[in-house]
Amino acid sequence: MSEGKDNISYQDKVRGALIGGAIGDALGYQIEFETVKGPRQITKFKDNKGIISDDTQMTLFTANALLWRETRLSVRGIAMLPSEAVYLAYLDWLGTQQRLDDGHQVISWIKDTPELNIMREPGMTCIEALSSGTAGTLNEPINDSKGCGGIMRIAPLGLFLNESVAGEFSAMTCALTHGNPTAIISAYILGQMIFYLVSGNVKIETALKYATDSMEKWIEGGVVYKELENAKFLNAIYKSNKDIVKNAINRALEFTKNNVDDDINISRLGSGFIAEEALSIAIYSAVKYQDSFEGAVICAVNHNGDSDSTGAITGNIVGAKLGYQKIPKYYKENVELKDLILELADDMARGVPIDKNGTVSDKKWLDKYLYIKK
Repeated sequence: MSEGKDNISYQDKVRGALIGGAIGDALGYQIEFETVKGPRQITKFKDNKGIISDDTQMTLFTANALLWRETRLSVRGIAMLPSEAVYLAYLDWLGTQQRLDDGHQVISWIKDTPELNIMREPGMTCIEALSSGTAGTLNEPINDSKGCGGIMRIAPLGLFLNESVAGEFSAMTCALTHGNPTAIISAYILGQMIFYLVSGNVKIETALKYATDSMEKWIEGGVVYKELENAKFLNAIYKSNKDIVKNAINRALEFTKNNVDDDINISRLGSGFIAEEALSIAIYSAVKYQDSFEGAVICAVNHNGDSDSTGAITGNIVGAKLGYQKIPKYYKENVELKDLILELADDMARGVPIDKNGTVSDKKWLDKYLYIKK
């Protein structure tokens, strides 16, 4: 899969993807909903402090869930699906936003972190879906939302899961709260794309092609179970919607080759509030500036739309490609929850620590990832 000589470690790429997403999120969060004048209006954090939004909050809960699930599988030999574990962690996140105790088992050791218990413009679709008491699935969509809130939290699935399932469980995780096929297809592509970026030294365009090809095969194989009464109808919907996402991506790639200012190109791609627009803006920014983390995230956030989400997704992508060491020190040192983000990234890169006896005996690890609080 390698296309170059750079030998960037897996750990450095995982770190880059997680911290990169937080940096892009924080850079965009400070100007979300504001009118931006010019392609480089915002280049630094206000007061040199990068405050994260709900995008990074939910991303960290996603990472916590995957590690919790993998630890249970290693210790007990059985575990729920990754998307089911993520749903439990999202209920933990919901509790931080609503201050309500619904009696569910808390699985996330990060839940008591003060910065994760502050409302940072949470998406109402996420709040409403998680408050419903029902998890959306590919077979039974919870709504018809195509908002970007279904994909801005996906990165850990691409970082932690293997090639055969990263895209599908990214799609299933999106479907927990967002049921429109274009959101779910966008999530599949993003998760699978990040897998390829952290697993080999490939260009972003190459990772995107691999991910899009994988999505095509997934849809052709039948997204929902064929024994369902409405399977034929649902699978037809996915087939009819995949070109919407592909066309958005192709426009983004075409725009990287013109001489138009970035803010104008991005305005032509959309505002980023819906999934395929957020993905296409991120792809435009990441491809055009894939050798410059700073250039990519600055491009991604300077527009009059959902700047934190487009910044977060771009940061995930370019951070996964370039790695942590190539992210400018200014951004790394000044982003909120840096140490927590790196701890989760390092745990994901390390994986569950199995000792020579084939067991998990690391007490600190078990305290974090067999965590259940009633």
